[in-house]
Amino acid sequence: MSAMAERVLITDDDPAIQKVLTLGLSRAGFETAVASTGRQAVDLISGGGFEPDCILLDIRMVGLTGLDVLPMLKEARPLTPVIMLTALADLDAGIQSMKRGAFDYLVKPVLSAHVIEAIHRAIRYRNVLVENERLAAENREYQAYLEMKVEERTGELFSAYRQLQKVNLETVRVLAETIEAKDPYTRGHCNRVRLLAVRLYDETASDPKEREVLEYGALLHDIGKIGIPEALLHKEERLTAEETRILNQHPTIGENILSTVEFFRPCLPIVRSHHEWYDGRGYPDGLKGEEIARLVRIVSVADAFDAMTSTRPYRQSLGVERALAELAAGKGVQFDPELVELFLAREAYRAVQPAPIGTGESG
Repeated sequence: MSAMAERVLITDDDPAIQKVLTLGLSRAGFETAVASTGRQAVDLISGGGFEPDCILLDIRMVGLTGLDVLPMLKEARPLTPVIMLTALADLDAGIQSMKRGAFDYLVKPVLSAHVIEAIHRAIRYRNVLVENERLAAENREYQAYLEMKVEERTGELFSAYRQLQKVNLETVRVLAETIEAKDPYTRGHCNRVRLLAVRLYDETASDPKEREVLEYGALLHDIGKIGIPEALLHKEERLTAEETRILNQHPTIGENILSTVEFFRPCLPIVRSHHEWYDGRGYPDGLKGEEIARLVRIVSVADAFDAMTSTRPYRQSLGVERALAELAAGKGVQFDPELVELFLAREAYRAVQPAPIGTGESG
C-alpha cells in the first residue's frame, strides 16, 4: 500500500458490510481501518492510531448510534468529512446528521462505485477546507505583521493589503467551485452572482469593506448545496414536498459549514438568508422587509436573475426579457422594490451573461 494512499475509517457493526466496504475501497486504492462500534472509532482517531481523510459512519449501531458518535468525531477531527450510512427507514436521521455536520449520507444498500465517488468528493472538499485554513492562518499572521509596520511603511502596507484581498478572493472562489463541481448546470453561477451583486451595490454605496463582504457572500451563497444529494440537484421532474424540504436546508447547512471559520462570519447572513422574501414568505426564518440585511437583498436580486437566465435540469433559460419581467413583478413581494428599479435602470446585467453548459467559463 502506498504511503500516499488516502485513508478511510469504516465504522459499522455489521461484519458483512465491513468486509464488502474494505474490499471495495482497498481495490480502489484506499487504506482502510475498521471500527465495529462508535466508541472504538472515537478512541481510534483520538488516540492517534489512525488519521483518516474520510469517515464512513453507520447510523444504526448497537450502543452509541451514528448520531451519538458524529459530534465526538467532529470534535476530534473538525475538518475530516463524515459520510453517514443509513437504511431507507432512517432517511430522516440521515438528514438530521447533515444538520449536525455530516458531509453527506448514503442509503444502503449502496454500490461500491457510489461510495467511492462520495469519498472522493468528500476528500476534495476537505482538501479545500484544509488549504483555506492554511491560507487564513497565513493571512492573519501577515495582517499582524503589516499592522506593526503601518507607521513606517504606509505606502507598502496599502499595496500589500490589496494583494491580500486578492489572495482571499481567490481562496473563496476555489471554495465556491466545490459547490459547482456537483452540478454542471450551475457552473459559473456563483461568480456571475458576485459580479451582478457588486454592480448593483456600486449604485447604492461605496464602502470597500462592505463591498468585500458582499463579494465573499455572493460567491459562497450556495455553499450549503455541498450537503444536498446530487440526485435532487440533477432531477428534471418537479421535486416532491419532502425533496423540496431537503433542498431548502442548503442555506442553514451553508451557514453551519462556514461558521467554523472566523474569516467567513461577516458573510453568514448572506449565506443563510438569500432565499428570504421581501414580503416575509421566504425561508429559513421568514424575515420581512428591512429585517433582511441590505447586502442579502442585493444578492437575492442578482441570484434570481442569473438563475432565471440560466438553463437548469428542470427547464431551459427564461431569457433576459422574461427574467426582467419576473423581477419587476416581484417588486415588494420577493424583492426589494428600490433595488429592482436600480437593477432595471442601470442594465448592468447585459455584461454578465451565463456561459454555455460545460465550458467552465464564469462570465
